[in-house]
Amino acid sequence: MDSQQEINQHLVRIVDLMGGVKAQVKGMSYQDFEGNEQIKETVYEYLQEIGQAADEITRINNFPEDLDVLSNLANFKVATYNQVTETNHQMVFGIIENDLDEMIDIITDHPLYQNRLS
Repeated sequence: MDSQQEINQHLVRIVDLMGGVKAQVKGMSYQDFEGNEQIKETVYEYLQEIGQAADEITRINNFPEDLDVLSNLANFKVATYNQVTETNHQMVFGIIENDLDEMIDIITDHPLYQNRLS
């Protein structure tokens, strides 16, 4: 598999996972999110997978520089949910509510993602 195919597969996976995150929190307020342990756990699992896939893309030699959003997403590779050390999840919820759609658009508009459609 060449690097473009590998990047494409990771991009498709990232977009799918982002859609999964959005579906998990659809219609929820921050208070609903914060009070639902199962949803938080699932969302953090998805975010970690997004981060791992984004990190793998950034390690590819011909990493597409115009997809710098992936560098930000790669930070999620260490996203973990731990009920015992409960923290304020407002930042994560804010990213989901305010930034995820734009990130999805950036990725899905990119030629490397579009190539899967041809």
